[in-house]
Amino acid sequence: MPSKLSSYVIGIDVGGTNTDSVILQNESVLAWHKTATTLDIHQGVETAIAAVVKKAGTPPSHVDCVKIGTTQFVNAVLEQDASKLDKVAVIRLCGPYSRGSPPFLDFPPRLRTLVEGHFGYVDGGYQVDGTPIAPLNPHQLRDQAIIIKKKGITSVVVVGIYSPSNPAQEDEARRILAAELGPGHDISCSSAIGRLGFLERENAGILNASLRRFARHVITGFSYAVRKLGRCKLYITLNDGTLSKASTAAEYPVRCFSSGPTNSARGAALLARVESACDGDEAEVLVVDVGGTTTDICALLKSGYPRQSSAFVKIAGVRTNFTIPDVHSIALGGGSICRVHRDRTSVGPDSVGPRLGRDSISFGGTTLTATDLVLSNKFTNKLVRPLIKTSGLGEILRALEEAIDLVKTRQGNAKVILVGGGSIIVGDHIAGVAEIIRPKYFEVANAVGAAIGKISGTVDKTVVPRGRTIEIELEDAKTLAIERCIAAGGNKRTIEIVEVETIPVSYVTNGATRLFVRVVADLVEGHEELHDSPQPHLNGDAYRKAVEFWSLPDGISSDLSSTSKGSSYDITGGIDLKSYRPRIVGDFWYLSELDLQFLQDGTGVLGVGSCGEPYPVYLACLLALRNGGDIIIRRQDTLPDDAVVLVGGFMGSPSVYLERIPGLNEVTDAMQAVMITSGISTFDAVIPNEIGGMNAFEALLAAHRFNKTTLDTDLVARAYPKVWQTVRCLHDIPITPAAVADGTGHQQVFQTSQDNLETEDLMRDACTDFGSLSGMCINPIHGVEAKTLPHNSFSHAWSIGRSIALSRSLKLDPITALLKSERGILLFTGKIIAVTRNVGSGFTRGSVLLSPLTDSISPTPQAQNPQCTLLVEFENENLSATLREPGKADKTLAVCPDLITFLDKANGAPLGISDYKYGLRVNVIALRAPPIWTSERGLEMGGPQAFGLDVVYKGVGSGDYETPKSVWEMFG
Repeated sequence: MPSKLSSYVIGIDVGGTNTDSVILQNESVLAWHKTATTLDIHQGVETAIAAVVKKAGTPPSHVDCVKIGTTQFVNAVLEQDASKLDKVAVIRLCGPYSRGSPPFLDFPPRLRTLVEGHFGYVDGGYQVDGTPIAPLNPHQLRDQAIIIKKKGITSVVVVGIYSPSNPAQEDEARRILAAELGPGHDISCSSAIGRLGFLERENAGILNASLRRFARHVITGFSYAVRKLGRCKLYITLNDGTLSKASTAAEYPVRCFSSGPTNSARGAALLARVESACDGDEAEVLVVDVGGTTTDICALLKSGYPRQSSAFVKIAGVRTNFTIPDVHSIALGGGSICRVHRDRTSVGPDSVGPRLGRDSISFGGTTLTATDLVLSNKFTNKLVRPLIKTSGLGEILRALEEAIDLVKTRQGNAKVILVGGGSIIVGDHIAGVAEIIRPKYFEVANAVGAAIGKISGTVDKTVVPRGRTIEIELEDAKTLAIERCIAAGGNKRTIEIVEVETIPVSYVTNGATRLFVRVVADLVEGHEELHDSPQPHLNGDAYRKAVEFWSLPDGISSDLSSTSKGSSYDITGGIDLKSYRPRIVGDFWYLSELDLQFLQDGTGVLGVGSCGEPYPVYLACLLALRNGGDIIIRRQDTLPDDAVVLVGGFMGSPSVYLERIPGLNEVTDAMQAVMITSGISTFDAVIPNEIGGMNAFEALLAAHRFNKTTLDTDLVARAYPKVWQTVRCLHDIPITPAAVADGTGHQQVFQTSQDNLETEDLMRDACTDFGSLSGMCINPIHGVEAKTLPHNSFSHAWSIGRSIALSRSLKLDPITALLKSERGILLFTGKIIAVTRNVGSGFTRGSVLLSPLTDSISPTPQAQNPQCTLLVEFENENLSATLREPGKADKTLAVCPDLITFLDKANGAPLGISDYKYGLRVNVIALRAPPIWTSERGLEMGGPQAFGLDVVYKGVGSGDYETPKSVWEMFG
């Protein structure tokens, strides 16, 4: 914020309906204005600026800068607007990796048609420890440039493995491509867009590249509108509530997608003059922003910024991982349409939106809206009966109270800052809220938030200490984040560190740790915005002609109001999940795309918090089906006794798996090495080492690549962290011969060892040398033994996933149906309030603490005592769940080998330990363990004592364990 008293700042929020503007001096609002958002983008902004300057009586030359937040970019994607989206070429710097999961594969069909242009693979990328996978190959890049030119594509995104940790290869690749392609091509780097998570960052990069032409149009319009203020500087607000130079925002529009909710929260905090108290004894502070169509609710951190989402998010059906605020939205606003049903009034979910001033009863129209329930005039007094108002306002209150309860992360009553033009529909009393604050200028809180935006600097990287401590590495990361903030225009005297994360990388032995640091600062006084538009001195007519000349490819109208729009999600044909049947032919089950979706959730539940997100290999399996191939599961109990079965999967860190996406050969190379060592020339089927998470899918994919089937079993019936924690090793069958492979032609074979514990250590060290992730194969199995392994593992996972999906489709609680079908129990419904992690011997050990959600009908222990908490300990997988109640001894509710799983409260999706983060709302369930793991030997290898827990195992549930049924028994 400029310090001189003659300096002013204008904040603007460009929404789909209104453009709001405020003018501030030293964080005090001098004037504000609302105007309709115009199709001619810059005209509405120009009007808003002129109006607010006139109201404040401020000389235009005294305005230091204008800060604008806009939904124009995300709306273009949501609407799938062909005039605003360009086709994109993707160049992966990946060496042999990621080739089984190509770009664009999981985009909704219409959006994919609009943006998919080309993709190519070239040498490059880094390992988790920073060593290059392969040197960058300029010849390959030049070959790709020739293809891109021939296809007439002008938008290009470069995506390198582990580029957020080191962007050097991406930057060099961009320079080479720019030299080859020449002017007129947009080339961007993924490291400037998203965090670690290769496919999600790539998807964000694709959306960004597709929008860049349209973004230049929008930013140029803003620049033209601002130019009338003289030497005023222009900034655009970002998803995290900080600022970007206008020229940078034009290059990276995806970073502005969700700036609106963040601006609203920041503005509300300033206007209400309160600080969040997420720690300590004070009440938690929530911001409730009620618009014309929706209500957005978020929790404020002590920094005054909203809590950020911890998981991936979907934009128009596309999975991305850029940082956005953790906002819960409901279809409730001032324009929500009300309908009278005898003695009750329903509210929404549809809205009259921008037509409120024309259509609602309060303004002489004929449509009953939420606003009509609170306004009193000659129209409403005549047409809206008191009973209708009372019922409707009660429905509004019910919906708002439920939403607030979901967002709260602490027990007790919260403070609510109520903002937004539609907030007049909210009364003065809300259950669970101690105080409702309605600040002055609540109608334009989002514009105020834009006006107080700061400059930021971030670092997201994975480090391997190599003689240095993590503390030293973290200090270096903080220094780098500060340097980046200052370089972007931040005042070093106002630097503030607002977010720090250190997450140990599990399953590795070299101490690798992911670091994330974000700092913010005020703008430096007089910091200049350079090159804020491509044409700095144009009048209105010349500006329009210039935009038509440089921003629109041939064949696309320059009238951006003439659009070709599709829905956010194209419907390719509804499926009745209840009547759906898997395709079974004799002893073989041919998987469909829907079966793969069921297996994603089912293997996640059986993964009990670990085994990695299967999304990359799910995409690879999806591609195999779409290319006309078959993925087949074979019935377990009819396998011939002399059949040969290989065990295929991955060893290493799940977090590495999500960045260094597997290639085509890691698992198959390991399997071939074991075949050679064992003297086997062929085999009949593949099984995973464990049914949890990604390894189940990797077995399916490996079998497909060998043109074989996957057997309906595994070696564990759940997930365990160590290779020797299998039912085979319970009987002292050796792991060797075994092999690991990195997919580049390197394998390491272990023919014999002293025991299975030594084999584990040797394989783990080799895996770390291979980049902390490798394909794995262990001692082959014959059919006679395979039939004694855990029964119907894939069928079991499929049934669990189907139960969750079916409940979602019927709008029912997934937990109730799942626990009934699996004879499990609900341990706790709560919010995560603390997570601790540390690494020892390559395994992540830690705990998560949950406070209960206020749910009066909950069958869990917190229904009797809302002051209790649940402590869950984990070592890569969840180990134990302990109830803590004031004045009572701790009570163990479940402990391994019970299957303890966290499920997202909203949709029942299983969560892994890498997802655990403050504020997540979850159900914690426990399923019964198979009898082999509750035997004396099973408990010795996989029970509490195996993990150093001083707990006596009792087991959850009652009655005899029921062996999972196969799909043949259910449908065959």
